[in-house]
Formats: sequence, structure tokens, C-alpha cells
Amino acid sequence: MSLQFWHRSCPVVTLPAEYHEQGIVDNPTENNVRRVWASRRTWEDEQLYLVHDQGTGLPTTLVVKKFQSVNPVLQVHGNATYRYNSEMFLLASNSHDNIIKAVDLIQREDAIMLVYEYPVNGSLDYWMHPPVETGRPLGWAERRAIAIGVAKGLCHLHHGCKKPIVHHNISPENILLDQNFKAVIASFGEAQMNMAGLGQPLPITDLPPGNFGYAAPEYGRATNQVTEKADIYSFGVLLLVLVTGRVANGPGLNGLLATWAQKKCNELMANNLKMFKIAVDKGVPDQARYMKEMATMFRLGVDCTVRDPQERPPMLKVLKRLRRGRSPFRGLFAF
Repeated sequence: MSLQFWHRSCPVVTLPAEYHEQGIVDNPTENNVRRVWASRRTWEDEQLYLVHDQGTGLPTTLVVKKFQSVNPVLQVHGNATYRYNSEMFLLASNSHDNIIKAVDLIQREDAIMLVYEYPVNGSLDYWMHPPVETGRPLGWAERRAIAIGVAKGLCHLHHGCKKPIVHHNISPENILLDQNFKAVIASFGEAQMNMAGLGQPLPITDLPPGNFGYAAPEYGRATNQVTEKADIYSFGVLLLVLVTGRVANGPGLNGLLATWAQKKCNELMANNLKMFKIAVDKGVPDQARYMKEMATMFRLGVDCTVRDPQERPPMLKVLKRLRRGRSPFRGLFAF
């Protein structure tokens, strides 16, 4: 099936062999509405669906983001069309193993739909904080691989594209896992291409603050202070969550995980990690074996979540430190 959508300059997208467009158009119903990932903004008349498409081959599961006017006789307004076209172009132009793949944009007079591949193991948030105590906890090797996968995706967005892209919404809810638990970054509805280049402020006027606990503090200050370093802050919180198993914004005295980690870091690292052992997620199997690696990732999370964006390391350095985290230590935090 050839793609005939929206702009001749759009890169060619290879559709799954079993993809069937009319089946996608017909399938989004109230029965398969899903909260597949978290959005910074709740757009009126927009829903996410999980669609199981039989097509002409084996069944496949796709995510469909659909915008439809409340009044079905009205056409989709220009703002929605622009947003969906922009996201499709961004994802199709910047393909990467750790970034969700958009496989089609379907337009009808009264609706517009973005179709994505669906990594079948759901969100990282589900595995870190399941609604009930079911299944198994993620092992340390899996957590480390997930962190590296997200870092590789962010490195591609910040450093590997023609113009750097800021995601604005990194959190466990927006990290999906495939059958091998490879991390895939999703929820690109608010992503921005920074035409001015890396490190330059973004033109933001009305972007919501995002998931509380993951949003960098500069979102609440002058908007001309927001750069790609906001993603690095959110990624740092993600690292802290992977190590401790805590939520980013918890109740009680600890409050924001990033703030707690900044205050407690030196104390936790002292005395041969004696206190740090208490802070580690109890669900990590055989955690004593990986204590130094977990401490290294915790320290990196702290470095990524300092309040001053200029002091946060760039994603290339973050990825390098993550990859070295399993190397033999000369000193506990020698990078």
C-alpha cells in the first residue's frame, strides 16, 4: 500500500505487511480507548486507541491517536491538522530504534488519525508502579538497559537530528517497552524542533508544566530559559525512579524525589554506601551484587537534576557515563 498523505516531501514509511487502513478507520470505538501514554495537554476531542488489526496477515496491535470534531458534520480544524502533520513529519524524518514509529497519517473530512507501532509490554510506569502486586519486578540488568535505551533515543533527538528536538515530556508513562523490554520513547505531541540550535532557548508561550515531579524547574520561570536541558532533568528523575523504585512526587516529608536526592546524596554515598542500601528499590533481585552500579546511576540522576540547566551534563555525556557504569571501578565515582 502506498502512502498518499499530506506532503510530497514526507519521508517514505514502510508499513507492516498486515496493515489495513480501512480496518484502522473502522476500529477506534469506546471499547478500545486506552491511556497508552501521558500527554502534557488534554486536547479536546482527542483519544488514544489500541487497535488489533487482522489485515491480510498475522494480527498486529497498533496505537491510533484520533482527533474528531464534536460535531461530526464539521471538518477537522486547521490547528489539529497542523499538529498531526507536524508530529508525523518529525517522527518519520527522525527514525530511531528507541523512538516510537509512526506508520501512517489518515485524514478524513471529520477526523484525523496518527497510527503508531505498539511495543507490546506497555509502559515503564506499569512495570515500576503496577496497580496491583502482580507479575515480576524488573531486574537491574533490565533497568540499566532501559535507561541506556532512553538515553540513546534522547541523544538522537538532541544531537543526531539536523535540528535538535526537545521532547518536553519524558516520564515512565511515556516510555514503552517491546517484547524484549527495549525502551521506546513515545508521546511526541508537544515535541519541538529547535531551529536556533542546541542550547538555544525555545519559543514557548503556553506549554503546560508536564508530569509533576518530572518537569524541570525552568518551566515555571521565564520561558526563554527552556532548552534541551529540560529533557535532561526529566531523564535524571527517571534514573532516580529506576534506582529507588519511588514515585517522582510522593507524599510526606520526602516530597519531590529529585529534591530529596539532591539533599541526601552525600549522606547516602558515605560509609561504603551503608545508607544507600536502604534507599535502593527492594524489588531489585540480587541487589547487593549491583550496589555500586546503582549508586553510579543515582549519582548521575542527581547531576542531571540540578536546578541550574547549564550545570546539567549534555545527553552525549550522560550516555557515556551510563555505559561506563558497569566498568570496573578505580574509585566509586570515577568517570
